[in-house]
Amino acid sequence: MEKPFPLFRLPRLAIEEVISTMTPFEIINFSMTSLKIKYFIKCLLRTSRNSQYVLQVNTTKEPIIVLRGSEIYFKIKITSFKTMNRQIEYKHDFEIQKYDIFWIYSENLIDEWMNFVRIVKEVFQIEEHIVIFHIDQFPTRNKLIVDFIKSLTPSIESCEFHGKTETDEDVEYFLNNLNVTEFVGFNLKLSDRFTFPQDNFLEGFTIDPANWLTFDKLLRLKGSEFYIHGSPLTNQELNQFLILWMTSQCHQNLGYLLININDPQSVDIIFNLPFEIMNPNVERIGRLPNNDTISLKEGIDIKRNDGMTGTINFDRRLDKMLLTMVVSQIN
Repeated sequence: MEKPFPLFRLPRLAIEEVISTMTPFEIINFSMTSLKIKYFIKCLLRTSRNSQYVLQVNTTKEPIIVLRGSEIYFKIKITSFKTMNRQIEYKHDFEIQKYDIFWIYSENLIDEWMNFVRIVKEVFQIEEHIVIFHIDQFPTRNKLIVDFIKSLTPSIESCEFHGKTETDEDVEYFLNNLNVTEFVGFNLKLSDRFTFPQDNFLEGFTIDPANWLTFDKLLRLKGSEFYIHGSPLTNQELNQFLILWMTSQCHQNLGYLLININDPQSVDIIFNLPFEIMNPNVERIGRLPNNDTISLKEGIDIKRNDGMTGTINFDRRLDKMLLTMVVSQIN
């Protein structure tokens, strides 16, 4: 029988070299062997260059953990199929990069998922947290999942909600316990009684369907980009929203708006306000709030009282008409 290799008798530089050759999954497994090894790896990774990572957790049917960094991209999937245990699947996504999927078998999917999330969080230095929450997959454990994430971090950068069951309670519990700082995506139907409970500014919202988003609730949302489908807003309310924007009474940090139009036949009601039709033969350069520039061709311009311009165009999604508005400073 071979004797175990005395790794910690090697010089520190030699130990670091050994660990640097390991895959992320090997690092995770190695860190689970003892508290001493976990502490050493944790210190090593947190003092090395390119050591900050994005952690994405997903409570889908086979719960997922994704870790992304400048030199690392890998997934862990928790599965109920024994034959997949410890299998490694190599993927190549042309939109991102090559990555590995490591399959872990467990009879208790969420418990095992939480175990590995905790280990990844302890070992790697996480600079951004993304949560994709499928409320239908483990409905009796949704609050436990939220409490678990909160125990690791009280604040996350981004979250998405998916599901078919109309349940406000789990979404509200999530948002009342975890502070979201950048993006929220609602990809599920909520009741008309639902109100977004946070009042901090976010970079973006995606709401589909937006059946619950009344005019007053839209005014209370604070964000830079809005992608809204299926809202009940009337053309008169869209007109009122644009007037309030033009007079700097709402959404002064708005950079982009996409929203459905429920009555395309009376779209002129929306534009019962001062506007100019752009010359289709003229290309203009607009400066966005983040100082990026954008090329603008055609559309309808409305002016805010501080000089900002909202350039409006129309698009379609299947049989639905959409209004899009880009806010910029015209050079």
